[in-house]
Amino acid sequence: MNANSVRLPFEAAEYQRRVAAVRDAMAGAGVEVLLATAPENVWYLSGFRTGTAHVFTALVLPLEGEAFWVLRKTELSNTRALAETSWVKQAVGVADGTDPPAVLAETLAARSFSRARIGIDREGWFFTAAMQARFESGLPDAAFLDASGLIERIRTIKSAPEIAVLRAVGAITATSLRAGIDLLGEGVTDREIGAVMTATAIREGGEPMPQGPFVTFGPRSFRAHSTWTGDPIPRGALVNTEMAATVDRYHVPCFRVSVIGPPSADLARFHAASEKGLEAALSQIEPGMTSDRADGIMREAIEEAGCGAEFVVRAAYGIGLSFGPTWGEDRLMALRPGDERIVEPGMCFHLVPALYREGLGCVCCSMPVVVTETGLDPLLDLEAKLFVQD
Repeated sequence: MNANSVRLPFEAAEYQRRVAAVRDAMAGAGVEVLLATAPENVWYLSGFRTGTAHVFTALVLPLEGEAFWVLRKTELSNTRALAETSWVKQAVGVADGTDPPAVLAETLAARSFSRARIGIDREGWFFTAAMQARFESGLPDAAFLDASGLIERIRTIKSAPEIAVLRAVGAITATSLRAGIDLLGEGVTDREIGAVMTATAIREGGEPMPQGPFVTFGPRSFRAHSTWTGDPIPRGALVNTEMAATVDRYHVPCFRVSVIGPPSADLARFHAASEKGLEAALSQIEPGMTSDRADGIMREAIEEAGCGAEFVVRAAYGIGLSFGPTWGEDRLMALRPGDERIVEPGMCFHLVPALYREGLGCVCCSMPVVVTETGLDPLLDLEAKLFVQD
């Protein structure tokens, strides 16, 4: 391997398994050519990534034959570097000032796919409705199928190598959160805590994170996903710290609450309710139950603790592979009311018993987990308690 080659996070056999599973799904859906345009799906199948993931990139996967790229000409530098280690070898560059969907249509026509049944991700963020319309107009004899979720359904079940990566990332998240919590003291600012968490994640082997960390304190933490302002943290104010360390675009989030000095009665009560929700989920959710029932287990425990009205979110969202602007896989799978999908071994979730009380703030002791054959297994080791600093 030369110095310019790309290191793939998994062995070739893992990518072969993924591509074979996608092609099986294509055959079942009647798709002859699949366009993978979401950065997560492209990375999942090939190991390609770039710092401008929002720029149009298509991995064209025929049911039979060689796959190829259609992407910005600048990014050919990345595909050439990737070609030595990835199974995708061919690429077509789109010059700046040229319409990418038009080039995509021309390329497919030139490769005898002008009458093919083409699968498109209708829900993709970076292949917009307008771009899809221009692409389809360039292939008037083709049939276009909605392939949204085809790759995602396969991604939902994590392989053993993926779970190993997630456990390693979980260790970075736990160490980074703990460093931020340990820094907490009178006069320390929320920005300083965020800086320590970020620096620790980088030193421990983490990559740039797509969002966060989220660090906020006091009643302002009622504002969901608010973060630091640079203000010093006073005694008695609850402090929210949440982050998802990142390695090879795999993310493991966790949320912890701290306080300087004794917690108020409300904070103690709400945190106890959040803990009960988490404990119920960890001990009772198992494969084979519906998403709705899994959500209900956490929800019922929080309601029994008297805080049901403050639990306004779903019980968990999927985690694993993601590019910005998010760290989760909520679009793939979640545990939420009314969802009849089945919880399966290999799925990974972030359990979030988050309670919002105006005037108090947000209280949540979360846990990232993997579903095993018998239940849930945490992906990191950081006690789910209210951290009280002197």
